[in-house]
Amino acid sequence: MTDIEIQGETLRLDHRRALVWPRHEAVLVADTHFGKSAVFRREGIALPEGSDAADLEILSALLADHGARRLYILGDFVHGALPRGHAFYNRFNRWTGLQDADIHVVLGNHDAYLDCSALEGVHWHRELRLAPFHLVHDPDEARDGFFLAGHIHPVTRISTRGDSLRMPVFWQRRAGMVLPSFGDLTGGYAIEPARGERLFGVGPDAVIPLTP
Repeated sequence: MTDIEIQGETLRLDHRRALVWPRHEAVLVADTHFGKSAVFRREGIALPEGSDAADLEILSALLADHGARRLYILGDFVHGALPRGHAFYNRFNRWTGLQDADIHVVLGNHDAYLDCSALEGVHWHRELRLAPFHLVHDPDEARDGFFLAGHIHPVTRISTRGDSLRMPVFWQRRAGMVLPSFGDLTGGYAIEPARGERLFGVGPDAVIPLTP
């Protein structure tokens, strides 16, 4: 884990693609895209099941490991429309019933057809202000204050003489922080940081500062 100071607050970057705000006893993630494999299977692409359950286990571990009392999901909670009787709803409701934390979701563009009434124990928001931060899904929706957002799925390319790889990153911009996508099978968008911006690469067991 890597600790950084922003807006007078200490934030912790966890290699499980989560941002931890210790003073607020909160874990923040973005772009969970629950149900993505089901959406693709419906379109005839045979992706394996199980990614939702694995991601929920990781969220449970994050909350427990950091003693968090609040979870914030910064948009694209689901990947696409899921019919009301879909198994994910029951799975998520069972999961929330086991958590000793408040669950907050900032709605994203993929959540337009989400049946929020089928999910229990969730506080839904279009945006959320928790001083000194503005929690949004799309960074372009942030109007004032330092934003915490998702939407972009930022990655960068790390190259050596004979090899290269794409690495998810936390992208610290002048006006805010873009989190890497949390969900499995979500892909990424290669970004080029501007002067003064910082990237923190997400490795298998550590977060690595990539820029000064």
